[in-house]
Formats: sequence, C-alpha cells, structure tokens
Amino acid sequence: MIIIAIGLLIAGGVLIYQNYSNKNRILTSFNELKESLIKTFDIDNNKNIQDVKQTVTGSTNFYINPIFGNSSDGSDVIINGLNNSVFNYEYCLDMEAKKMYFDGSLLLNMQEILGINFYQNENISYIFLRNIFDKYITIEDNDIFSYLENTNKSNDDIDYIYNLMIKSLENNITIDDIKVNNEKIGNENTKKISLDLNKKRLNELSESIIKDLKKDNRAKKIVGEFIEQMETSSVNDSSADSKKLNVGIEYNIYLNKNNIIRYELMIDNDINKFTIRYNDNKTKSIELLEDGNTIGSATITNADNSINIALTYNNKNIGVIKINNSEIDMDITIQSLNLTNDSVNIKYNSLLNNNNISTTFIINLMTNNTEIKIININDSGMITNGIADFSNVNTSNNVNIDNLSDIDMATIENNLMTVLYNFINQSAI
Repeated sequence: MIIIAIGLLIAGGVLIYQNYSNKNRILTSFNELKESLIKTFDIDNNKNIQDVKQTVTGSTNFYINPIFGNSSDGSDVIINGLNNSVFNYEYCLDMEAKKMYFDGSLLLNMQEILGINFYQNENISYIFLRNIFDKYITIEDNDIFSYLENTNKSNDDIDYIYNLMIKSLENNITIDDIKVNNEKIGNENTKKISLDLNKKRLNELSESIIKDLKKDNRAKKIVGEFIEQMETSSVNDSSADSKKLNVGIEYNIYLNKNNIIRYELMIDNDINKFTIRYNDNKTKSIELLEDGNTIGSATITNADNSINIALTYNNKNIGVIKINNSEIDMDITIQSLNLTNDSVNIKYNSLLNNNNISTTFIINLMTNNTEIKIININDSGMITNGIADFSNVNTSNNVNIDNLSDIDMATIENNLMTVLYNFINQSAI
C-alpha cells in the first residue's frame, strides 16, 4: 500500500509539473514571438532620431493615364494639369534645436500655382499659404517634437502594457485552458501546446486584463482616458452582449526539442476559421489561412544585411519586396480573379546613393497582352546632413488661427477658388 501511495504521489506530482510547465511555456512564448519578429524584420527600437540635423531638397512629377479623365466632370483637365506639373520642395530639420521648415511649390507649365511654407519652432506651428493669405497662421501648443523624441519612451510604454497583460493572463489562465497534442510538421515531430478559449473564456480573460490595467497607475497614465471606457461588465450580464467578443480563439505553439518552430493564432466566428501562422524555423514565413486553406504567404530571408520577402496569393507567386539600408524595392503582380489574363503590376523603389535619393512608384495594367500605364510618380532629392539653416525664416507677420476674422476667412476662401480656377484654366491649354 505504501508503494502504491508513493507511486500515486509521484504520478500526481509529475502531472502537476507537466500542467504547470505547459502553461508556463505558453506564457513565455509571447516574448519569444516578439523577439523573433524583431530579429526577423530587423526592427531596431533604439534608433535615435534626437540628433538628426539635415536639409532635403527635391522635386516630384506625376503621370496619370488620361483615359481615366472624364470631360463631363472636368477630371480630364485636372489629370492633364497634374501631368504637366512639378512639385518642388525643401525640408530642414534640427531635432536638437526643435526646429523644422518645409517649403513646397506646385508649378504648372513652370508657373507657381500654389506654394506653402511650414515652420515649426518648438511647440508653435506657422503655416504660410502663398497666393492665398499674406500672413503666417500660427497654431500654438502643437509640440510635434515631444512626440518624435518620445518614440523610445513609447516603446517602453508598449512593453510595459504588454508585460502587464501577460502577467494578467498568467494569473487567470487555468489548466483546463491548455491542451497538448503531438503533431508532425513536414518530417519533424512536434509537441503542440494550445491555449484554447471559447467565447465565454475569452471574455472572462479580457475582463480580467482590463481590470488589471485599470488598477495599475502607470497603465492608466499610458492609456489615458480610453482605459476608463473599456468594458468590464460580467460575462453573465446580458445587457452588455453587444460589447462582448463574439469569437473564440486558439493560440498554438509547436515545439521541437523545446524550440518553438511555429506559432498560430486561430479565430473562429462560427462561420469561418481564420489562422495567422508564423513559421520560425530555418525558413521563416507568415501565412494567412481560411478554413485550413492558405490564402497568402510571405517568406522572409535575411542575407547580406538585406531582407527579402517573397509573396504568394492563392498559391501563386505574386512578387518580392527587398529592403536594405539604402534601398526599398517592391515588384508585385496580382492576377485578375476572373477567367481573364488581366493583371495589375505595382512597382516601388526608393534608392539612397551617397546623398542622393530617388523614388519611383508605378502601377501598370496588363490586358490582352498589352501594357497600359496607369500611374507613374517620380521623386528625386538630395540630402545634406549636418546642415539646417533657418536664418531666412521670418514669421513676424502672423495671426493666430483662433483670431482669424470673417474677412480673413473670406479672403482665404476666395483666393483658394482663384488658385483652383487658374489651375484648371492653365491645365486646359
């Protein structure tokens, strides 16, 4: 009897340990997933923009296929005008001095139609609309620099909220929420651990997380007034049915020798099951599935300080996105969903060569073996680092936006209409 009792005690201890271990593995997987995605996509949360000081000058031109214009509504004239326009700009930024300046000019047939000057000095914004209003319009207490400087702090805040939510899950997930199975992925034997939550359990855990956030002073400060609007009514309260989550979810991790090689989030709305899958093995990929069928995927490879993302849709290769320190390149072709061979090709390229930057955005339509240009936007610019000159900016002639008179508003409105009239009139030439 003693031997039997000891055996039962050991078996019970092993079972308790396994249940705790499986629950703990689910909880630790959330941070592992976050770290893996950061590494895979080379996301650097510590990039510092506080010491940026630079000037950028450049120009942009446009092409929109005239076939999209319509004489009955005047869109043909507007398209013709844009196709004969150039947008020139200069942009200066000094993060340390908390100053920013932008000068933009839209030229049609080499004549300026509309010009804008924007100047930011600490927490005051100045806007000057050439040919429309003869004073700078000021907006006070518009501190965009604090927002930019707080990017790193925002990441810390997000991490804090994230970890608080994980802690809440740890305190409220039960053994009954965890399921364990053995499954095979390709030739690999894996242990599948699932956090399986039906609608009732999902709402119960959601309410627990919200209550824990509301009890935390730092969380309340980060989230602000929104946290007070979060619903915390009981799942048994029928009056709050409209605010309840009406889906079930299943979060799965697949382990090979205790290493997670796949993450899955399944959402069941009683009609369809949607799955987001992240394969974290030698080949890293993200898949979107509906009722077990793959809709689209992105396969990510890192090599030579470059990220390559190969895309598929409906089991067909549709293109590649390439990203490195000096270039972003995208070339995607989407076939028509009907029986025709029509397709749309989207190309984007942004290349930094020394201090010169060029950007191209193109959309073409292939129909009946003929390529039709839809949109073509080209931008070329030059970056000068270490220089941001604001000495020629004079905002002394200004009026606060709250002090604009009825006469001022009428002047702005009339001059805007004149600019639009001149644009249409010259576009028709």
